[in-house]
Amino acid sequence: MDQFHFADFVLDRRRRQLLRDGQVVRLGARAFDVLEVLVSHRDRIVSRDELMDAVWPGIVVGDNNLNVQVGNLRRLLGADAIVTVAGRGLRLALAQTDGLPPALTEKPSVAILPFETLGGDPDLDWLADGFVEDITTELSRFRDLFVVARNSAFVYRETPRDLRAVARDLSVRYLVEGSVRARPDRVRVTAQLIDAADGGHVWAENFDRDMVDHFETQAQVARAIVTCLTPHIARAETERNRVLLPEDLTAWGLAQRAWSVISAGEMDYDRGVRDHAEALARQALARDAGCAMAWRVLAWVAWWNVYHGTTDSVPDTLEAGIDAATRAIAIDKTDHQARRLRAQLHFIKQDVATGLPELRQAHEMNPNCAVTLCWLGFYEAINGNADIGVPLTEAGLRRSPRDPARGSMLCALGFAQFAARNYAATADAAEAALREAAQTATPLILGTIAYVGQGQIEKATRAFRKVEQIAPKLVEARLAGRWLSADPDYLARAQTFFRVAAGLAPPAAADAVR
Repeated sequence: MDQFHFADFVLDRRRRQLLRDGQVVRLGARAFDVLEVLVSHRDRIVSRDELMDAVWPGIVVGDNNLNVQVGNLRRLLGADAIVTVAGRGLRLALAQTDGLPPALTEKPSVAILPFETLGGDPDLDWLADGFVEDITTELSRFRDLFVVARNSAFVYRETPRDLRAVARDLSVRYLVEGSVRARPDRVRVTAQLIDAADGGHVWAENFDRDMVDHFETQAQVARAIVTCLTPHIARAETERNRVLLPEDLTAWGLAQRAWSVISAGEMDYDRGVRDHAEALARQALARDAGCAMAWRVLAWVAWWNVYHGTTDSVPDTLEAGIDAATRAIAIDKTDHQARRLRAQLHFIKQDVATGLPELRQAHEMNPNCAVTLCWLGFYEAINGNADIGVPLTEAGLRRSPRDPARGSMLCALGFAQFAARNYAATADAAEAALREAAQTATPLILGTIAYVGQGQIEKATRAFRKVEQIAPKLVEARLAGRWLSADPDYLARAQTFFRVAAGLAPPAAADAVR
């Protein structure tokens, strides 16, 4: 038997973890061994000699070593959890509860509880259920989440809620609660994300909308809530995993940590962050070759290494990245992020004909992902469709105003504005991105071409000199004419402006294409 359930705890022998309400409890190796023996023989008294032989086999140690570990366990489990039977040994006194619901999934798990109706028009009370149903459906598009079915969560519609008990019953880590106040012309929806382990509020926000069309308003608010929810769940999971040792993580946990690492440091020129993410992803794959997120991490690492020029072989890295994304898609055909990454790798390979349809498909698979929407807007714009691309990128930023990837999303907007010849907006986006991701190359490159576009050559030159120091290989690639676009007009302006800032072309050259 791999798992034992007792009191509020689950002892997982295979993973050597002790869980309480789905959260890993920090426990030393010897204390775990003592607990495992007591749990395995919970129907009898275990002698001290038997415990010593099991926990310290072939080693002569004093009785105090066992006393120390038992003391640690009592502090953790409760003073009466382990009973000393004089002259005979020790016994676990916590009740077995093997009828508990299954342990939490490896993925972050969430349930949307029925929303409360707060006055307003009684004829619109049905809207509350509609919001919950739409939020549940839209949140399920994110393949990195386990979302409890609507019917399971609706059991708690009319009952008083002990959030920890609800989370335990549903086997979830996060709960979403909310309320709806609706009038014929206006609706306000309040939603909050709760970490069920401690009942703490991770996020809360109000959404006010005009009620022009009930069903369209319902869909818009649900999408807005979902787009806000997912980055906060990701941030909470990153913090939860950060304190765990690698040996305490599952393949999914390792991959999730790798995804957090690459996402946080994606724009860093130094490939150390990407190497760290890759190492974690490969550890995950060593434990489970079918871990889609780990393959996705390798694809993302490959893209940024090619982008920055921090690879010895661009063709080999591109091939490996496309293969990794393809493997992730083969494992989960509905993984929109893997499709986005494969599209981006095709773009950087200058294969727009393959990349753009796949990126559009990634967005269609999950229109709630603000990051995918921003990248789609970026690529549409720099490949000749600025009138489409700029609004898409702006929409992505509006949908997730506190996204951890905001720096790269602002850069996407800036390059889209550059494609539209709006150089003032390009400069604004570059400066905002630099505030989000200081000392990174991409905002500086964006600022460099924006300032030349505005005729501010001295300011552009200062930005160029700074990025030249930070990312020499990336600067070399851009001076050689290697940009992410295949559009002749975009390429001519970007290349000329960058060379003007570098002092390799006269300012008059920029005037000719501006």
